[in-house]
Amino acid sequence: MTGVRVDQVWFDSEGVRCAGTLFRPADQAGELPGVVLGNGFASVRQMYLPACAERLAAAGLVALTIDYRYLGESEGLPRQQVLPSAQCADLRNALTWLAAQPGVAADRLGLWGTSFAGGHVLQVAALDRRVRAVVSQVPGLGLWPYLRQRPADEREALLASLVAERDERLRRHEQDLTADAHRRVRITAPEGEESLLGAGGLDWHLRNEAAHPTFHNEITVSSLAQVLEHQPASFAEDIAPTPLLMIVANQDRTAPPEPALAAFHRAGQPKRLVTFDGDHYDVYERPEIVELATGAARDFFRTHLTPTPRGAA
Repeated sequence: MTGVRVDQVWFDSEGVRCAGTLFRPADQAGELPGVVLGNGFASVRQMYLPACAERLAAAGLVALTIDYRYLGESEGLPRQQVLPSAQCADLRNALTWLAAQPGVAADRLGLWGTSFAGGHVLQVAALDRRVRAVVSQVPGLGLWPYLRQRPADEREALLASLVAERDERLRRHEQDLTADAHRRVRITAPEGEESLLGAGGLDWHLRNEAAHPTFHNEITVSSLAQVLEHQPASFAEDIAPTPLLMIVANQDRTAPPEPALAAFHRAGQPKRLVTFDGDHYDVYERPEIVELATGAARDFFRTHLTPTPRGAA
C-alpha cells in the first residue's frame, strides 16, 4: 500500500520465536501510537489482518500483526495447538516488543482482536494496563455454548475423543510428542464428519487453506480442554477505564451476538458498540462491512491513542 512501510519481524514469547508483520507510515516522524492485532482461533496473520493494519498505518499508527506460537510462521511444537493462555501471553509479549521499538510511544498502546482473539483482548486489556484502547471484533467468548447447540451425539463424540487422546498420551508416557503424534481434529467439515464447528464456515476455511500455505483447518485434540474452559467474557467488568470498542454481527452463527452484547453491557465506560447486519465471516469479505469495521477501529484508536493538540477543544 502506498505510504505504508511493511517489515517482517520476530519477537520472543516465553522462549518461543514468534513471527510478526510491522506496518508503519512510510514518512513517519516522531513517536506514534502502536497497536497489536491478533487473529481468530487457528488463523494466521496473512488472513485479512493486513487490510486493517494498513489502514491503521495510513492513519498515523504503527500496527503489528502476529502469528501465535505453534501456528503460521511462528515456532513451537507440536504444531496446530490452540492454547488460549499461550495466545494471550503472545499478545502481551507482542505489546512488550512493540513498545520497545524506535518510533513507538510506549504509553500509547492499543490492542485489536477478532473472533477468538476478540475474547482474548478483553482478558488482556483487563489485566494489562499498558493497553490504552481495545477493539473486540465479532468476539468468540467461549466454545462450549456453541457446542451445546450441536447434535448431542456429535458433541459427545468430540468429548470422548478428548478423553481418549489424554489416556493415550498417559499410556505412552510421552511428554514431548512430535507434532505427528498429536491427533488433530478439523475446525470445520462437511455435515456428519468430525469437526469442532460443523459445516458452518467450511467454504471460508477451505478457501483460506488454499490461499495461505501456513493456515490449516485443524487443531490438536489436546488443545480442546483449554479451549473449552476459556471464558474471557468474565473479564468484561474489569476493562474500564480502558476504552472499549466492540463490533458485533447481528446474525453471527459462529460467535452468537448474545454473549458479546451481554459482555459489552457489563463493561464500564468509556465504551462504544458498532453492530452490522450480517454473519461472522462478512466482517472479512463483504467490502461494505470491512469498510465499516476497519474504519471504526481506526477512528477509535485515533481518538483514544492520539494526544489532543494543545489549545484544541
